[in-house]
Amino acid sequence: MAQDVQLSDADLEKVRALLNANYNPQDHQEAQELILGALQEVQHLFGWVPFEAARLIAEHLGVSENLIYGLLTFYADFRTEPPGNHFMLLCHGTACYVGGSQRLIDTLRDRYGIGADETTADGELTVQIVNGCLGVCDCAPLIHLDHVYHGNLTVESFVEAIENAKRNGPARRDHAAH
Repeated sequence: MAQDVQLSDADLEKVRALLNANYNPQDHQEAQELILGALQEVQHLFGWVPFEAARLIAEHLGVSENLIYGLLTFYADFRTEPPGNHFMLLCHGTACYVGGSQRLIDTLRDRYGIGADETTADGELTVQIVNGCLGVCDCAPLIHLDHVYHGNLTVESFVEAIENAKRNGPARRDHAAH
């Protein structure tokens, strides 16, 4: 878990307010049931779950920090480091795999130095490889980059989509879907 990024006092207050407003369990069982929802809301708020926010959730719900960190690392949808300026889902489901998604994954590694669930060194791009399906199989292989689908990709059109996104500046920060 990235501990070198510190939340501001204002951000910590946002987490406290969120917890006080929506997460007040009556007993230990209910506290356990509320953990995932609290983590999801914090990720929606920041785009990731900062160390201090996870600690606040554990403290507020009266559960161990180890339980919180276990859930954060078990579920692939949670991020424990800040996302890049651009966020990409790369479909690696059956149709995309057959259509060449492995070439796109290789390009990420070779050209951008990243793999699944990683962010480029310059902080520009975070990629999540989806081994399930994004549901647009007729456009395989495809990506969902900054809330826009790009399909029938070649290595060249894949790189072009990434470079165009970077040229257009940081994407709108709406992390609800990720």
